[in-house]
Amino acid sequence: MATTRLGLVSYDHGAQYLTARSAQFRAFIDELCSSGYAAPWKPVTSTGEQGGGQILPWFVGTPGMSSIVRPLAESVRIHTSRRVHTIDRTDKSWHIWFDDETVVGPFAAVAVAVPAPQALLLLGRVEEVAEPLARVRMSPCWSLMVRLEQRVLPDQDVYSDMSDVIRWIARNNAKPGRTTKGETIVVHASPAWSRETEDAEPELVAEELWSEVCHVLDLPPARPSQMTAHLWRFGLVDQSLGETYVYSSQQNVGVAGDWCLGRLSEHAYESGSALGRAIIASLD
Repeated sequence: MATTRLGLVSYDHGAQYLTARSAQFRAFIDELCSSGYAAPWKPVTSTGEQGGGQILPWFVGTPGMSSIVRPLAESVRIHTSRRVHTIDRTDKSWHIWFDDETVVGPFAAVAVAVPAPQALLLLGRVEEVAEPLARVRMSPCWSLMVRLEQRVLPDQDVYSDMSDVIRWIARNNAKPGRTTKGETIVVHASPAWSRETEDAEPELVAEELWSEVCHVLDLPPARPSQMTAHLWRFGLVDQSLGETYVYSSQQNVGVAGDWCLGRLSEHAYESGSALGRAIIASLD
């Protein structure tokens, strides 16, 4: 889940919506809705109806998908834009080294919540944690963000599997809590096309994706006032771990993520909650 801002315009360029299958996650979503951090989303689909074809209700963060985690971050000290280079255990404590050669610690336990390939780089020396991670397979996903001054998409708000290139198109401003002036569009490329182009320049990817959108939707000529592409290098889960989390109670280090159970945000929630409980139990 992510929300990015280009100038004054925001886009949900990661997960597009949430569904809730378990009672625990539905209670969390209901709490978010009651406090204004989330709302139901019933986009116009190919059926021509709002929310048509939804098996489970869709929910989105308000005013952006990143709002979903904001209540969880309250009263928590968070440091961003610091890339972890190494985690190191000495004398039963963990230290974290950053790319700028600074270090923090000691810590009693460490939870790693990043995509499996990145977690493997950090935890390769912890064999009981690293070995299961090698089973996980993840795919890239290009995300295109487009701003148009005039409304040009047809009445439909979402489209899926439109071509070999386009997996998803959404009118981002159709979501509750978003500005409705003009048009903001988020496009996700297919996994196969993203894999073929993951080393391409974002500007070229953006042009090609927008050209494909215009073709499949037969749009009138319109030059976006904003257009940028972002690569989620590990955006989709091809093969999950098949376990809720992995934790070494001997070394007090573990991993969690959506990729442990599947590819849904709900899976990430279940995985992180379970790892948190395992850490607390091991430190008691």
